[in-house]
Amino acid sequence: MSSDEEDYMSDAFLQKCIDTRPGLAPKHVQQKAGKEKLQKEADRKSRTVSRHKLEATQREAGLNASIAPSSKGFALLQKMGYKPGMGIGKEGTGRIEPVSIELKSGRSGLGRESEMKRKTTEMNQMRAELMAKRRKAEEKLRDSFVGRNVERFAEKNVERDLRTAQKACLQLDQEKGILEPEKNFFWPASSLPLQKGDEEEEEDEVEESSLRHRPLENEHSNDSDFDNDLDSENNSAADPFADFSEMERLDVVTRYLRNVYCYCIWCGTRYNDQEDMNSNCPGNTADAHD
Repeated sequence: MSSDEEDYMSDAFLQKCIDTRPGLAPKHVQQKAGKEKLQKEADRKSRTVSRHKLEATQREAGLNASIAPSSKGFALLQKMGYKPGMGIGKEGTGRIEPVSIELKSGRSGLGRESEMKRKTTEMNQMRAELMAKRRKAEEKLRDSFVGRNVERFAEKNVERDLRTAQKACLQLDQEKGILEPEKNFFWPASSLPLQKGDEEEEEDEVEESSLRHRPLENEHSNDSDFDNDLDSENNSAADPFADFSEMERLDVVTRYLRNVYCYCIWCGTRYNDQEDMNSNCPGNTADAHD
């Protein structure tokens, strides 16, 4: 095929052909569609723009445009040596464009928007501070609640360990033939032998209770109360362990069991000697056995 002949099967030849295919819609429908299209185009051309939209468009065009040479202000600037594009001022480093215009659409007074922004900012800051304080208070309350529960749980454990140590001390002392504990809190209170001094104290308490019911002998009752205070002070001075807490008493009892019997209440084992206990027992506290 020569280069002058056209290829009837190419796309270039097909693009030159006019589309003569019949439309899918009937003729009267096509005519109606054509009339509607012409009517819409006429309506678009004859449609009037609203005043607000026209003002906004013209205002935007005027603000975006530079100062026209026909302006009186521009003529005054030219007399003072101003040229288009340079800044104002002695050094020519000032403003190049005029001060922009901020339109006020609402009916509020001047400065109200800035005041409302300031109040909104202060309100947001106050809310943030209150939220931070509330969050801190909740964390503190949660920590204190957890701390109280931990402390209460620890106190219960100490009470349980002290009872266990007292029972072990009672059993080991009785096996050794000891009839009285070295200290009163070494044994359970129910297992302590009743001493003569305790019987006398009970008799004194009975007499004091009878004296309190006698209105004519108030002076004698006051004297007996004073004597009881002195007795309690003497007892506390004589017994240095009277003011010990349960934790301190537990430590004293467990040390006694370890030194005398080589026994550990947490291990539940009586060792052969101190060397055996030191090598196999973690320590003299409950935390060491965790």
